[in-house]
Amino acid sequence: MVETADGNSVGRAGGRGGRSVYGRAEMRRERIETDQAFFAERLAGRGAGLGRSLPRARALAPHLGVDLELWRAHPERVVTVVGSKGKGTAATFASAALAGAGLRVGTLTSPGMRSNRERIRVDGRAISRRDYEALIGKVAATLARVSDLLPDGGYLSPSGLFTLSALRHFADRGCDAVVLEAGMGGASDEVSLVAPGVVVVTPILSEHLGVLGDSVAEIAAEKAGVITAATRDVVAAAQEDPGAERAVLRAARRHGSRCHRAVGGDDRPGPAPAPGLGGLNARLGVVAALRLLAMAGRPEPAPEALDASLGSVSLPGRLSHHRRGEQEWIIDCATNPAAVTAAISHAAATIGSPTAVLTFTPHHRDPALLLAALRGQPVVRVPGGPSTGGPGGGAVMRLEDVDLDTLGPRVLALGPVYFVGELLATLDVDCERSFRTSQR
Repeated sequence: MVETADGNSVGRAGGRGGRSVYGRAEMRRERIETDQAFFAERLAGRGAGLGRSLPRARALAPHLGVDLELWRAHPERVVTVVGSKGKGTAATFASAALAGAGLRVGTLTSPGMRSNRERIRVDGRAISRRDYEALIGKVAATLARVSDLLPDGGYLSPSGLFTLSALRHFADRGCDAVVLEAGMGGASDEVSLVAPGVVVVTPILSEHLGVLGDSVAEIAAEKAGVITAATRDVVAAAQEDPGAERAVLRAARRHGSRCHRAVGGDDRPGPAPAPGLGGLNARLGVVAALRLLAMAGRPEPAPEALDASLGSVSLPGRLSHHRRGEQEWIIDCATNPAAVTAAISHAAATIGSPTAVLTFTPHHRDPALLLAALRGQPVVRVPGGPSTGGPGGGAVMRLEDVDLDTLGPRVLALGPVYFVGELLATLDVDCERSFRTSQR
């Protein structure tokens, strides 16, 4: 179905081209994903009414060869990123800046776009399929051996297993520093099992109300729970919600941490190539990297090395530009009105007014706010169906019902990560390398 946000028809979708391309992308994803062991306990635990368990993850760590006490003893090696939006951008730019200083850097982000391997990177490159499968095999074998010995009362979350696996991989690869992106929360997330020297706080929104807290301020306090006595610096975005702003400042002051805004003076972030709202989060990440270098007594990167590393950053799905035949595409993980508005402005300024805005809204979400932000745009809504309860919320997307060839020469695609991931696979966008470093 093709319609404007006002409900006016502008054409029809469907066709063989969309179906065959989508089928190939779907098969590529199925060949890559072999990590069901990471999701098994969550699926079983939710059915039993259980929640995620940090004690269970902490107890599992030594069985996986992860020394949490060693990580906690060296906060000068750890940047942790929390927030609602832009965490992946901040984590990537922090990692690129640290690599520009000559460090070997491990990066944990979530979720992946085309593959869960993208969650775990060293020097910007996703873990190889061979190493990833070895990690999965180790996790599965370890769980089979020790599961009954671990504390009951909750399940091992997928993000927790990715965190522990990433820490093991980073230690095996001799990483000098790591950048860890929290999943949904902060204190309740497994990244809180280590002690960060620097914490980044991106903008905090009203997502997960009733899950992480009953107000944006409570959500901010939960996310800021990753700040510890070992945290020297907190690099935070100004928060729109005054209560959230106060919550972050209170957490920093309680632990004696210095709270920085990413502006001015010695917080020079170098170039800011990230467009739209990503520019702020890119700046937060680079400032955090510079603060971690100072904490570790390491010199800042040379300007030319920093510029080269930051300039090489690639963030598919964050206002990224692509070609599909004669079509120009911009793809963005925009799921709130502010991000949608920024994406429309970016498209108009770079490729011109879109001939189609391709979007998908999961069955469980009210599309009214997004459609209001898209009013007057040539919206193409990808059909969907009820949740199946699987990964990605179990959202059913029928991208095969949309003939991409009918969308015109300028396409803006907006939606949740799993929708964006399918589009990136359909366009065969390389998501393996997030930045490049001249040292290796």
